[in-house]
Parts: sequence; structure tokens; C-alpha cells
Amino acid sequence: MGSRISHKRFWSLNLTVALFFVIILYQLLQLAVIRQNALLSMADRQHQLTVETPPLRGQILDSQGRELATNLKVPSIYAVPKIIRKQDRDSWAAKVSPLLGLSETFTKERLNREKSFVWLKRKVSPEAEMKIKKLETPAFGIVEEYRRYYPQGDLLSHVLGFTNIDSEGLEGLEMTLNRELEGRPGRRQTKRDALGREIKAFEVKMIPALDGHRVHLTVDQQLQYLTERALEKAFKDWKAKGAWAILMEAKTGKILAMANRPTFNGNQYETSPADLRRNRALTDMFEPGSIFKIVAAAAALNEGKVTPESKIDCENGDYRYGSKVLHDVHPYGLLSFEDVISKSSNIGTVKAAAKLAPEVFHAYIEAFGFGRLSGIDLPGEVPGYTRPPKEWSKTSPYNIPIGQEVLVTALQMTNAMAIIANGGSLMRPYVVSKIEDQAGVTLRRQHPKIIRSGIIRPEIAAIIRRILVKAVHEGTGKKAKIPGISVGGKTGTAQKTLPGGGYSHSNFVSSFIGFAPAEDPLLVMTVGVDDPKPLYYGGTVAAPVFKEVVEAALYTLGYVPPESMPVDAALKKTVRNLQANSPKLQPAEVLGKGL
Repeated sequence: MGSRISHKRFWSLNLTVALFFVIILYQLLQLAVIRQNALLSMADRQHQLTVETPPLRGQILDSQGRELATNLKVPSIYAVPKIIRKQDRDSWAAKVSPLLGLSETFTKERLNREKSFVWLKRKVSPEAEMKIKKLETPAFGIVEEYRRYYPQGDLLSHVLGFTNIDSEGLEGLEMTLNRELEGRPGRRQTKRDALGREIKAFEVKMIPALDGHRVHLTVDQQLQYLTERALEKAFKDWKAKGAWAILMEAKTGKILAMANRPTFNGNQYETSPADLRRNRALTDMFEPGSIFKIVAAAAALNEGKVTPESKIDCENGDYRYGSKVLHDVHPYGLLSFEDVISKSSNIGTVKAAAKLAPEVFHAYIEAFGFGRLSGIDLPGEVPGYTRPPKEWSKTSPYNIPIGQEVLVTALQMTNAMAIIANGGSLMRPYVVSKIEDQAGVTLRRQHPKIIRSGIIRPEIAAIIRRILVKAVHEGTGKKAKIPGISVGGKTGTAQKTLPGGGYSHSNFVSSFIGFAPAEDPLLVMTVGVDDPKPLYYGGTVAAPVFKEVVEAALYTLGYVPPESMPVDAALKKTVRNLQANSPKLQPAEVLGKGL
């Protein structure tokens, strides 16, 4: 007996099938026509992968092309959480954390992200890389990145600065020249699979990265090493709180070395406190004491108020002014002005400076570069502090000439001595010589620039140099003497101010500024030692650093002293041939524009 299907059931089944096909057709229409663009865009987002390729940060080189800052290729570790089962993520976190030196909580948080890529730890050691490789799982991968590296360790660290983990400059030249050094990243478009892994064979487009520019400095690595070695010895031997030194070309303003103590290593900057990273040669202001007497001497001689032979009564070491008494370390009677400076008499210096109107003396202080920025191409410089005469107290005319009631930096004192050494011009100091691209094409170049010329006359500068040579060879700076080379300079032993006012009798800043060779100065150098113990005189603490560095620097730079010309003869020749030996400085507009 044949079965029978009711018409109602038949049409219901056909209608259901027809409706099903209508839905399918609608979905096909949605996929193929209505939502085509949106879905293609979503597919692109899911499968197209744009990888940014970082540029290679530019090198920083010394004046001879030796590397001071470069890059190392180092491994970085990432994870692919999407391919790790949720129930396994905690166990993987416990396993991986000790291998990378991470906290388990941190690793768990990373692995529980629903992403196809997360960083676990960047720029790890080769040992950590090998441990991850031994896991042999696609859930953890390794990519190579570049890390900033300072091959000389802490050498010149305060000038170079450092970068963070993303190779962004944070301090020093790394910060101020970050745009030039960092380069421009490239891009690489490729495909990835359903698990988010890159399929390098499907790479479709690549824009190469543009590497950063190379920076050449005026600093000489060998001279920097000599300076840091000598400064480190003084810093440790005298148990000081800090120390600084600057070596500069007298006629150009080129910085050949700049050192500070304490110091830090840019490769491990995160382990050093901020105080160690301070460039004290630019950031620390101090009362200069007797080294400031070169300004008073220059002003008095240039204005014709005194001559080297002028006699000044130094009051046997005690000079009363009002209710106060000015003392000399050693009691002197009648001295020539030349001996006043060479023997560093406070009383004689104050009496000579008193012949100048306060406005005139202050104008010289400003002309020598005090109370304003020098314009050096390094961050963190402070302008120091001076007061106009209308704000002077009754004791200011007795304090300022001997380096009290003014605040200076080591760089400003170096510039001031350079004025005397080069014949009367204030130069702009600089450390960046040129910037070039990776093909060696020079993009920018720095040239010596005169900030102000004619501050003192060349013949006056030569007279002061002769006096300062006497200060080294017969006066307070004997420990700066270099055999066979005429050296000029001035010692300073400045009392530090107390928090409640007045001056300490146990805390000092000891310093020495000088130049060599005296007959035609090539180098000027400032050395400062903060709070040395147990001795504190500048001639004892700071002058030996000058002697060690400048002697080696002159020979390194190829200077050979005249064999048969003693110091006295060299000085007499200097005075006789003032114009012949005065520095040949070009005006700034001829030398060209700076950076």
C-alpha cells in the first residue's frame, strides 16, 4: 500500500527549503555586494601586517673619527598569547618569568592579553635569548633590535648623555641632537596567518629606513682620557665632593676635553642617581675666589689705572675697611702690581680695582662673559650671577675684585682665560664640529665665532700673560710648571658660603686656570675641585691636574718647545713682538654660520 504525503506538508517543506535558499542568497548578496568593501577592509586589517623597521641611530665620533657612541644588535623577546590556551597561560608565566628576570605577575598580565603580539622584555642578554630558544615553542619569539652603546664606558658621559630603551635621547648631545641622530623609520608590508604570525614570503612593499646622521665632535678621545685620568686621581686623593675640568683651544673655542667627577656609565645610566649625571662644568655655579683676579687686573691695566710697575701698599696683610678687615694669606708691604697678581694679594687687587668706577669694572665683568650664557652647544648651561653696581653693597667693591659676591661656571672661567690667551676676543665655545649623513656628505659644520673682540688690547693681554707666567714660575702656581714649556696661570682657593650667610673656614673650592705655551697660547684649561680634604689650596690640589694634562696634550697635538729658549727669553720675545704673536682671528661673518 503506497504512502501518501499531504499537500500541506509538501508545500511546508518546499517553502522551508525555498526560504533557506533565499537566506543563503541574501547572505551571498551581503558578502559579495552590499558589505564587500567593509569585509575586504576587515580582511586586510586581519591579514595585512605593516611592520615598522627602526633606523640605525647615528654614531657620535671624536675629532679623529673614533667611536664614542654607536649601536649594538641585541635580542628582544615577545609572546603570541592567542596561540596559548587560557588554562596554560599561568604555567607558562611561571616558567618564563625566571628566565627573563621578570615578575610572574607582570608576565601573567602580558600573556592574558587577547593579542597576537606582546613584548615581554626588550634588549635582553644573549644568555636570556638562548633560554627562550630552548623552549622550542611558537608562543615565544625573538626579534633583533639595536641598542645604544658607548664603547668607552664612562668616558665623556656627561657630554654624550644617553638614550632610553626606544633609542630616544634623554640627556647631553643625545638629547639636543636627537632629531639628527635618530633617523627616520621605514615600513614593510607583509601578510600574516590566522594565528597572527608573519609570512615573510608574502612581503608586498618595503620602504627602507633612513639611518641617523653621524656627529663629529671637537673632543679628542685621547685628550679626554688624559683629562679624566688626572681628574679622577685628584678627586680620590683629596676626598672631594666633586671635580671638573675643561681643556679648550684658546683661539677657536673648540672644546678638546670636558670631564666631571663623580661620573656614570651611559650603558647603565638607569643605575646611577641624577646627581652623578650632572655636567658640573656647565651647571654648577661657585664663587671663583682668586682666579677672578684676572678680570680686575685686565680692567685696571686696560684702563691705564695701573702699570705692571705701579707700587701698591699691601698693608702687611691686614686692610681695614669700615668695620671689616681684608686679609692676605701672607703679609706683604709695598708690591708692584705685577707682584700683586703673581703673589695673589687680595689687598693689592682690591686697591687696584678701586681706581675703576664701579660701572666700568662691571662692564668688564660682563664683557668677559660673566652673568650670561656662553652659547655652547650643550644642554644645562647656567649663566652665573652678577649684580649691577646700583645693587652693590658697601662691601661689594672689596669683595667682587677677589671673586666674592659673583657666581661663575667652569666654562665661563675658561672663556675668560682664553680672552687673555688669544689677545682680547671672547670666543663661543663648541663641541660639535660637523654633522654628516651616512654617505659622508657634510650637512652642517661649526666654525669658530667671535662673540666680542677688543675686550682688552693685545699688548695688555701679553702683559697679563707675562704676569701669569710669573705666578706659575715664582708664585702660587709652581705645581703647574711644565719642563721646557712656558706656562701661565692663576690659582684660586675660594671659601664656600654658609647656608645662614658668611663664609666657611673649612670648606673650599680649589681651582686653577692656565694657558700654554705662554709665547703663543694654544691651550687654556680650568680645573676645579669641590671641598678637597685635608689640603685645599688651588696650587696644591688643582694645579697638578693642569700640569699633567696640558703637558701630555701639547705633545699629543704635535707642539715641540724651542730647545734653546728658556721661559724668560720666550716671554721677552712675546712682549717685543706683540702684533706678530697675537692670535689671527677672523670676524664671525667670514667664518660662516654655526649650527
